[in-house]
Amino acid sequence: MSETARARQFLIGLTGCAYIVVPVLAWVVGLSVDLGGFAEVILAALVFLLIFGPLCHWRRIPSLKCIVECVGIGSLITAPLIVSAYTAFALDLPLQDQQLLQLDRGLGIDWLSLIAFIDSTALLAKSLTFAYHTFHHQLFFLPIVLSISGHRARAYQLIGIYGLICVIACIVTIWYPALGTYTDFALNPKDLKNINGMLGVEYVPQILAVREDPNFVLRLEQASGIISFPSVHAAVAVLCSWAVWPIRWVRFPLIVLNALMMLSAITEGGHYIVDVIAGIGVAGFSIAVVLNHSRNGRLPLFHRGPFEGAQQI
Repeated sequence: MSETARARQFLIGLTGCAYIVVPVLAWVVGLSVDLGGFAEVILAALVFLLIFGPLCHWRRIPSLKCIVECVGIGSLITAPLIVSAYTAFALDLPLQDQQLLQLDRGLGIDWLSLIAFIDSTALLAKSLTFAYHTFHHQLFFLPIVLSISGHRARAYQLIGIYGLICVIACIVTIWYPALGTYTDFALNPKDLKNINGMLGVEYVPQILAVREDPNFVLRLEQASGIISFPSVHAAVAVLCSWAVWPIRWVRFPLIVLNALMMLSAITEGGHYIVDVIAGIGVAGFSIAVVLNHSRNGRLPLFHRGPFEGAQQI
């Protein structure tokens, strides 16, 4: 089996597992979900895949088939990933903002001073705002660019790694739920001159509701990116920089863009510095796992020992 086929296999397998496991976990923790909005997204993604996937296969256009599957499956896996994030918070474990803040201070980081410095530099602040909002655009367009450029395996790997990053982030955030720095420091983003920061507080009501309101119902149109530790924005910045490396004409511009996106997680998303560091670690681990599976046909946890396969005596 080729690297492209294995990368595709991983993406499909991860998506299938998400649709099996996440609804069960949501039911176990008692998370109520309004299926209407989610059903629309799922149905649209399935129709898109079932119409254009076989057509591209029949017409023997592998690059277009890769684009269709990356976009379609990428949309399909979004629903269970959103539900899994809310499921983690619904467990209602103690908030860890003070512990994360202490870790930042242990690194010698003064978050308020950093924010004040960036806010005083209009060009930097506006650049970070722009970079922060390229998150979904990169995840949508990079598989297209990679497929057209002949890097189909990397296109499948990009979406598969993104899914794995989100799964790991949801698992970690079970024990490290947090409201974020703007809430912890009681800093109103409206008091800042150049930094937006509103995205760093808009998800807080959702966190409090899923943890405290027994009548809370998750609706797709109201869902937010509620994970603080690790930072998914920082992880995706690493992922996109890795993904684009083989394409020289966009390599360095996108690396600069993603460096800004990583930093913007602090200013726009209200993340602690340790959130960003953890996001970088999760990205590196996820890339290694998917690459190992794509190239060797196995996951690290199931790596054969030195004596496996030896003739038994």
